[in-house]
Amino acid sequence: MKTLKAISVLMDYPSEAAQAHADSLIALFQADESLTPETRQGLTALVRRLRDSDLLDLQADYSALFDRSRALSLYLFEHLHGESRDRGQAMVELINFYQEEGLVIDSRELPDYVPLFLEFCSRLDRPAALSWLMEAHYLLQKLHGRLQERECDYQWLFKALLDTAGLETADEQMQRQLQQEERDDTAEALDRVWAEEPVTFGPTAGGCGAPKTNQGQAVPVNWANLSRNSA
Repeated sequence: MKTLKAISVLMDYPSEAAQAHADSLIALFQADESLTPETRQGLTALVRRLRDSDLLDLQADYSALFDRSRALSLYLFEHLHGESRDRGQAMVELINFYQEEGLVIDSRELPDYVPLFLEFCSRLDRPAALSWLMEAHYLLQKLHGRLQERECDYQWLFKALLDTAGLETADEQMQRQLQQEERDDTAEALDRVWAEEPVTFGPTAGGCGAPKTNQGQAVPVNWANLSRNSA
């Protein structure tokens, strides 16, 4: 699915290659009838901005947006598992799915990185790709809603994913929840994180270093179980 590949490119760290192919990306989106006219218009404006802006400025803005905020993290399992031990096994299983489709990932990137996940989905037939997007629908709605609250044009990438899968945006309950959320990327919020974050050493540390749960069982890759209290 070419649209998923295009969204993957645009959602990744800004690059000269993406800028160079801006017109082709716009043409692709305009031809995709699964996208609403509003989404096509929003994507076109986003691509033109990325094409016409200074690359270093784009990269700085991208890092400030996605790297400073856990609420906007582009790592799927950070929203689902946080720093729990379950995240490691979920990543192992996701890598196995990638390998079955011939997708070999760079060792420097984690498998739950959304652009990489979309690259994987783009290699699947349409029903399989849509099934994966629907598994992640609640998280896609939240990320779209949070970007919309910040009036950020990256929102249109997530709106396009929802359109492609035939999914709705956040309902009224989720919208109220998102409106009430406290920003976690302000200077004050970041200071609190540094002050409160425990420092853990050794094999019990969280993250992806521990490949199994306490019971040694595999953790299914299933975002449908994402609770409404998750990040």
